[in-house]
Amino acid sequence: MRNLLISLCLFIVTLTSFSTWAFEKKEPFKVGILIFDEVQIIDFAAPYEVFGHARFEIHTVSVTGKPITTAMGLKVSPDHSFSSLPEMDAILVPGGDVSIVRKNKQVQNWLKEQYGKVDHVLSVCTGSNIIAETGLLNGLNATTFHRDLDNLANNFPEINVLDDQRFVDNGKIITSAGLSSGIDASLYLVSKVNGIESAKTIAMFIEYDWKQSDVFIRAAMADKHLPTNDYQWPADAKFSNAIAFGDKNNWYRSYAVETSENIDKLLNVYSKAMLANTDWVSKASSAKDTVLWEKTINDNLWQLKLKVLADEEGKANKLINTLTNTSATKNIALAQIK
Repeated sequence: MRNLLISLCLFIVTLTSFSTWAFEKKEPFKVGILIFDEVQIIDFAAPYEVFGHARFEIHTVSVTGKPITTAMGLKVSPDHSFSSLPEMDAILVPGGDVSIVRKNKQVQNWLKEQYGKVDHVLSVCTGSNIIAETGLLNGLNATTFHRDLDNLANNFPEINVLDDQRFVDNGKIITSAGLSSGIDASLYLVSKVNGIESAKTIAMFIEYDWKQSDVFIRAAMADKHLPTNDYQWPADAKFSNAIAFGDKNNWYRSYAVETSENIDKLLNVYSKAMLANTDWVSKASSAKDTVLWEKTINDNLWQLKLKVLADEEGKANKLINTLTNTSATKNIALAQIK
């Protein structure tokens, strides 16, 4: 009986010690999220969601602390101005239309100051351009929104811009690709701070298919091979209802068009614009409403097609542009959206 009581006492002492250790409060990891006029909502809101589930302490901040208006018109009141923000462990720099904010000297100086204090700086989408203006990315690898990759590389030749990564970790600075890529980068930061198990748990809770390999890379999609042309469309042509989707081997895009011109006129405009692309070879088409080109890219034969539809009066009313890697063994079925 005595031994039983001793064992029970030891168990209680051990349990008490464990409980004290397990529930001991520690200082929360603090993240400051920069917001500014024309910021993209998902770029800061999605990471905010991830960090909130990680129980990080989150502070939004703008230059003056006054409300800002996002790229889609949402008005947001930040928690702090630059001068009132307490010390952070990490700073998140979202993207959007950064043409003005990235040139702001106050923002550049603040970021450089924060870089010297925090453990991590994370950018989402075109937010990498804001960091790039400070020179902090010079000599490092970085990525950004798929449509901004060339701009980042051309404007900042000291940066090694990668187009095949969803996010890039340089140790202290993490840059992510566009929009939803910020979720991946935020989960990755959580894994660095709280462990991979915590990040995976959060991904499951928010119902996000977080992958550490074989990830979706927007910049790798087939439309990167589409030629950039200068089209001299008819003056009365109005385009709407843009549709675009595909994968690494196929791309489909279409536009509704209002014009007084017929199919031949629009096909001619497109064909003339394609003359500037000497690496694309024109091919005969059996269909009168379609023009074709072919090009070999990395030993793969690609076919570019433009089809123009018309209404009952013969006026062109829709453009369908497809790009296909004919050498690929597996192609997706591209829907003919009407």
